[in-house]
Amino acid sequence: MRIFTIILLIIISQFSYSQTRPKIGLVLSGGGAKGSAHVGALRFLESKGIKPDYIAGTSVGAMIGGLYAMGYTVDELEDIIVNTDWDFLQKDEINRRNLLIGQGGKNKNSIVSLPIDAFKPVLSSGLYAGQNLMTFLGVLSRKYDKDVNFDSLMIPFRCVATNLETGKPTVFDHGNLAKSIRSSMTIPTILTPYEIEGELYVDGGLVNNFPTNVVKEMGADIIIGVDVGAVLYKKEELKTVMQILDQSSSFFGAMVSKENKKLCDIYIRPDIDGISALDFSVAPLIVDRGMVAAQNEEGKIDSIFGKYNLVPIIDRPNYIDTNIIMIDSLVINTNISSARKHNSAMNLILGKLDIETPAILTVDELQNKINKLYGSRYFQDIVVSFEQKDTSYILNVSAHEQTESEFYMGARYDNIYGIDLAIGANFRNNLIYGSLLEFKLVAGQSPQAKIRYTTDRGRRLGFGSSLEYNDFMVNDYNDGSVYLEFTYRRLFWDAFIHSYIGDYSRLILGAEASIFGLTSTTQVIGFEGLKQKNLSVYGAYVADSWDDGYFPNKGTKFKLRGDGIVNEDGSLMYTLWGRSNTIIPISKRFVFKVDAFMGIGSKAVGSTLYSYYIGGMGRNKIQWYTPFPGLHFLEYGSSNTATISVGPRWNFAKNQYLTYNFAFAVQDYFTEHLITPEYTYSGMSLAYGFKSMFGPIEAAVDVSLNSPYASFYVSLGFWL
Repeated sequence: MRIFTIILLIIISQFSYSQTRPKIGLVLSGGGAKGSAHVGALRFLESKGIKPDYIAGTSVGAMIGGLYAMGYTVDELEDIIVNTDWDFLQKDEINRRNLLIGQGGKNKNSIVSLPIDAFKPVLSSGLYAGQNLMTFLGVLSRKYDKDVNFDSLMIPFRCVATNLETGKPTVFDHGNLAKSIRSSMTIPTILTPYEIEGELYVDGGLVNNFPTNVVKEMGADIIIGVDVGAVLYKKEELKTVMQILDQSSSFFGAMVSKENKKLCDIYIRPDIDGISALDFSVAPLIVDRGMVAAQNEEGKIDSIFGKYNLVPIIDRPNYIDTNIIMIDSLVINTNISSARKHNSAMNLILGKLDIETPAILTVDELQNKINKLYGSRYFQDIVVSFEQKDTSYILNVSAHEQTESEFYMGARYDNIYGIDLAIGANFRNNLIYGSLLEFKLVAGQSPQAKIRYTTDRGRRLGFGSSLEYNDFMVNDYNDGSVYLEFTYRRLFWDAFIHSYIGDYSRLILGAEASIFGLTSTTQVIGFEGLKQKNLSVYGAYVADSWDDGYFPNKGTKFKLRGDGIVNEDGSLMYTLWGRSNTIIPISKRFVFKVDAFMGIGSKAVGSTLYSYYIGGMGRNKIQWYTPFPGLHFLEYGSSNTATISVGPRWNFAKNQYLTYNFAFAVQDYFTEHLITPEYTYSGMSLAYGFKSMFGPIEAAVDVSLNSPYASFYVSLGFWL
């Protein structure tokens, strides 16, 4: 009986303590990358046994505070801050591996790109849409329903955003966690304003970057604040227009933060001088500085704990989730009013996501599927949310219609194709949702024109058609010297069906009608030019997993195509060829390139416009042409050709590369010429490349082992 009485008294005293214990509020300010210090401060507070009863945050403080309130541990938060590719999230870039094959945009090809709506230019309200950030936050907050009371989190939570229409702060205490945090993190002009229930929101730091008043209103008796916000510039520091604009927009927020600072019982200010708000590369250093700053306030913390007889709380419930997501069912919503387009959009979404429920996916696999859907560019944004169902989730995918199209301009030069200027436009979701209508016109020394319409339904069957014209100069060589000059022209139309069969590959079946022309720009006795018309059916397999269109670090590009051809005189021909470009990563700065090509065809093709040509540097803009160092552009052609090129590439400085290639080729290898030196070629090249904002800049010197002469190649700009 005595023991029972003692236990009862302990329970009553603990209950009484929990009722009378002063409530602790934690405030985390905005500050971009400098907010990494919040994690270090949290680590120290936990080491002292401090568990906040309330959390409020702004911008990056809203993200870290929200995740901590959900139950993420400090170790998990540090892993997120240090190992996340924030540049990818901030810039909202679509990883090239998630872009569509063969529908434009797989490689960047423009200097200027302008969105248009109803044939009128549209000025964006931000540089980036924030899609990657939204997907990131949606997956991290998956344990909580898409609409939740923030008091039901493991720690009650609030985040602050700015209402763009009224200019007043909005404190989110319920709703979708990912959307609320995204709104609070919306840096004006960088990210587009985020809409929730008809209201537009931007970064809460504009009006309340250090929301101590919010936790005070929640009921906090003791307030601990971690402040990494920027301070106002001094007079001598105001030297640029951007600094003056920044200062002008910061006055109100600075005054509010100054007043809110007075509400702090424990004020923690990490050493963040000289650190950019966008530089997450120094996140580990900033985390350490946050812990040091909190340690510096240890005396005040102990004093307050002693004053209120606060007992350290060693344990706290954690998020406890795994990297595995069990999806029970899939719910898709769109804002597309047209029933026909809605059905097409649903087919596209289902085809791109390729999730057969019930399904078990890793976090990376799910994010990759969402990124692929967004990478199709047929939707303005994709929002994911989760509803818990026992041990699995209902995955909600909301896709908003893409109504904007794109107008672009580009320019490039190289000493093979000359100077080219391009204009073009891409129109999406016309007639059928998931369609792309492309127009491109290139004027210059190598004119081009293209009209192409394609539908995409992911792994479901789509179709397309195109009309294209090419025109460029070709030389005929005799002993390495120009003997004749020709103009090559080709006009062709094709129609095809296609389907994606993997993450990075698709199958194509089609028919093509072509008109070839080859006319001499110099008078040649007995030669009046070549002209050929034909029809063909073809099949192709295309794969592309390069992570960059110009200087990839990994991946393979591969194409295999076979054509059955009927000439205008009724004769039959065939061609079959394959091309592979593989990048093997060796280290962070070194890769090894392996490029191979092999083509065969009817012997009659050898003397026609269907030969496989080698020679020159640059890219194979023409499918039957393979660049080869040490030879002139299109110098040698044959109905059967094989080449291989190998060599390392060194990324020796930021955006700068050195590449060495050794190449070997053989032609007419189905004849006695296989071992004849006249029909085997070898060459090597050394190239410098620079990835600039205006496109890649390349300069190379190459030499053939078949001749003593060296040649030079220069290329400026994106390939058009």
